[in-house]
Amino acid sequence: MMEAITVGAKIKMTASITSDYPVGSTATIIYIDEMDNVFLEWSDGKLSSFSDKQILNSFERIGA
Repeated sequence: MMEAITVGAKIKMTASITSDYPVGSTATIIYIDEMDNVFLEWSDGKLSSFSDKQILNSFERIGA
């Protein structure tokens, strides 16, 4: 579980919230809009968006 959402952070999915990627997949947070939707770029370059609560509950920060 993450404590804060930071643009540019590298994150890893720890709970399945999308059938497109398995648990353990990594992504980078690229944008947070005014509705608290968080936009990710997966390691394969594809984009997804999730609510801030989904990110906080289903991902963990990795790396720096």
